[in-house]
Amino acid sequence: MITRQNPVKAHPLLRRVEGRFFRSVPATRLDKVLDPPDPQSAGRYHRPGELVLYTSAAFESAVAAVSGYMRKDQLPRVVVPLRISEAFVLDQHDEEACRAFGIERDLSNEPWQTALAEGREPASWRNVDIARAIGADGIIDRSRKMPGAWHLNLFYWNESGGPSVEICGDPVELFLTSDGPAWDHSRAD
Repeated sequence: MITRQNPVKAHPLLRRVEGRFFRSVPATRLDKVLDPPDPQSAGRYHRPGELVLYTSAAFESAVAAVSGYMRKDQLPRVVVPLRISEAFVLDQHDEEACRAFGIERDLSNEPWQTALAEGREPASWRNVDIARAIGADGIIDRSRKMPGAWHLNLFYWNESGGPSVEICGDPVELFLTSDGPAWDHSRAD
């Protein structure tokens, strides 16, 4: 169970989301699909030791989000459908909310891995710090690979007062082809 530090009433500029989402994980982590990242890992929206559950709003955007990692590390991956209950999140598509909270949306598009390699803090961490500080359950990330696509990244899940997340279908295996990752389309619904 994840422990939420400061549950608060949802701010009116936070977006309410719920429904079916998709999570890409290495096939070896299929039994840990709802677990937070390893404590020593970092990502676009988490420092080492911070909690986050990266998901995508569409199956195809989950595949696109993981394609570069698959090319780099050659690890087999699966996409798992999830059901997420009501969550109040900072939506980086919402210019009014971003302005009100001091979010610079383009910071989230800067290459976070490059910043870490250069010994700098990723600029996206500033945005996520603000989202966490205002009590958001997560942050919506605009896809850099698929126009109009987006990702939901939760800071808290499966705890009292926060959104619940459960697996709601079978995993779909991804495999690498010469022109990108592929999957069995009949199982992606």
